[in-house]
Amino acid sequence: MTFSPGPPNQPVGAPGTTGDLPGSTVDWLYQSPRLGVALWDCAAGQRGLSEERRPFWHVVSFVHSGAFVLHAKGQPTVMDATSVLLHNPGDSFRSEHPFGHRDRGSFIGLHQEALLELLAEHDPEALTRPRALLPHPYVHGLFSVYLLQRLLVRRLQSWPSSDLLGIEETVLRVLAGVVKGARQGQGGTTARRDPSRARRCYTEDVKALLQERFRERLQLEDIARSLHVSTCHLCRTFQEQTGVPIHRYLNRLRLREAMELMTEREVDLSDLALGLGFSSHSHFTAAFRKELGIPPRGLRKLKTARIAEMAGALDL
Repeated sequence: MTFSPGPPNQPVGAPGTTGDLPGSTVDWLYQSPRLGVALWDCAAGQRGLSEERRPFWHVVSFVHSGAFVLHAKGQPTVMDATSVLLHNPGDSFRSEHPFGHRDRGSFIGLHQEALLELLAEHDPEALTRPRALLPHPYVHGLFSVYLLQRLLVRRLQSWPSSDLLGIEETVLRVLAGVVKGARQGQGGTTARRDPSRARRCYTEDVKALLQERFRERLQLEDIARSLHVSTCHLCRTFQEQTGVPIHRYLNRLRLREAMELMTEREVDLSDLALGLGFSSHSHFTAAFRKELGIPPRGLRKLKTARIAEMAGALDL
């Protein structure tokens, strides 16, 4: 028996969704009776709003590159490479691709019994809530979790049948990190959600602009001028809504791109830093260490480490 994201004989078209999604592909890397890991690639996501979709199982989806807008629980939110999407069985959502990017990523699908075991250990209060499910449609900023998950995916692509026990243990470590992050709020920070629609729109506009221009050496005035708002109002609103200042969110976008490139191939770190908009190699190294607890060169060692050693090195 292997994990299946939908009813028997129904094709998989997108991470955890029902039916096919035109322009997207799914490549399964690992399957067990309780969970599975797969890559997804939305080669031609439609710019307009998609049809409503509902997952059959619990799905934790990671964006590797690109971005799109998720419509869930009544509001649109930009999903970029700092985002982890959380879908429960039956929860409806829609998406659109206004940025023109080819977004791709990976996901973990799991049966409810596996999720309940995780919640019992890492978020026991969730078991008292109605349906005892993942509480948010997304979280941000889980960088150690991102890196562990990305290294695992890379390993599965290279050696798909090696160390099956270590693979499943690492998947559970990743999921535990996501559950703890979701329990705490946006990736471990508590944002004050202002009900003002205008404030939410400002925040999503900033995220959209940063997604398009994160490689540039941006200043606050550049962003404020583009959105026709004062820099003070922009900074205050963004941090209230996301829990982090704009410069840190921008650095996180850059670091996710760096992590993606560094896990795929050997790169010159100085060239990488400057190409992603950091002022210097030392600026890049300091930002990397702040988010992940290790220097960029430490990632090279993790790429060749045993699966069981990766989580320990990242303190997960």
